[in-house]
Amino acid sequence: MKADSCWSDVIACGGQLKVRETVRICTGFGHSVGPLLELGQDGQALVFVSVPDGSEFQCWDVRAGKLAWRDGEGVSGCNDTALMRLPGGGLSLAVATEDGVEWWDALTGRYRPELAREEGTIWALSAGQLGGGPVLLGAGNDGTVYRWDGISGAVFEKPRFEVGPGSSAMAVGLVPLPSGEGVIVAGDDAGRLWRWDPVTGNPLGEPTAGHSSKVRIIKALPPLATGRSLFVSSDQEGVLQRWDTRTGTSVGPPMETGTYVFALATASVDGTDLLFAAGADETVRAWDAETGEPIGLSANGVAVSGLTQRDGATLLATSTARGEILVYECSMSIE
Repeated sequence: MKADSCWSDVIACGGQLKVRETVRICTGFGHSVGPLLELGQDGQALVFVSVPDGSEFQCWDVRAGKLAWRDGEGVSGCNDTALMRLPGGGLSLAVATEDGVEWWDALTGRYRPELAREEGTIWALSAGQLGGGPVLLGAGNDGTVYRWDGISGAVFEKPRFEVGPGSSAMAVGLVPLPSGEGVIVAGDDAGRLWRWDPVTGNPLGEPTAGHSSKVRIIKALPPLATGRSLFVSSDQEGVLQRWDTRTGTSVGPPMETGTYVFALATASVDGTDLLFAAGADETVRAWDAETGEPIGLSANGVAVSGLTQRDGATLLATSTARGEILVYECSMSIE
């Protein structure tokens, strides 16, 4: 369903962040769902919808506001989802479940049972490129950070990445460095952050006591012009903290949301890199990703996803507590 166009201006970073609701999608559920924005093969914006209990997955064409595919066969829960670009233009949807990882062809909706792996409960996923190929990371309840080949689904046995004995890995991220290399970052149920060299498996320093409660989300931030690489973490209390990827030191003061955060997203709006958070109070918050300065934003949602399209335009998708997906166009105007 298309929405009426209505621009809303909010003061931000010496300018204005403008958001315009363009599409409102009714998913058919009366509760919150998870949205994930990505581009299809022809450059059209797609939004993938997941249900927390794993009962259904959907894909919608954003421009048309129409359902592209749905799979209602169901899996054993949906703790997290990740989209992975494949060689040749393909796209995979990976789902973290109570039993491991399930896969779909994200463009066609075809379930890929031959790629499924039973590794026990996986809490979080992160997709990226390592060694020139696609790789999927998973935060395991058993304390293991798993790595799967993004094409075959095979697990890489070595090197192993594990948080402390008796701890669970709750969040994971593959954070790129300007050199083209990356760092694997995980957060555990004791609030600690762990960093490893993805090739050797060697830890990068001692684990950091990053939070006073479970680390629930880790998100890579856009690289800075200075060459510095940052990531952000969120804990059980909704406290966000930015970190230097190389050194593991905190950057700036904590950013407190006052609510349980369900999702973090990043997007570049007219050259300004922004960090978005959404959670239990149905409020979407925004910050300048480089400075950590808050940006007023009038948007409703319990989850959020961002996408910068090929023409440079930026979309933001949020999910309401009633199961609707709201898609906004965003722009910045400098005063």
